[in-house]
Amino acid sequence: MSAVSHALSNLSQAIGSLEGAVYRLETSVSGQQRDMFSAGHANANGGVAPDVAVEKLGVAIQSIESVLEEDRAHG
Repeated sequence: MSAVSHALSNLSQAIGSLEGAVYRLETSVSGQQRDMFSAGHANANGGVAPDVAVEKLGVAIQSIESVLEEDRAHG
């Protein structure tokens, strides 16, 4: 397995874990009234501010797309 394939496999597993965590969180707070305007606390999110996480994921997606396009071109 190439390094890229291995990294993509790890990423897929991490995404699955993230989706599961989001589902569990949504299930646990369903029916509770939430403050839609609060910024939230980084500590409540494992020390990661949501806007920082979104930015990092966007950069990661762009990098992955670039690597896959390059791999396809040489493939």
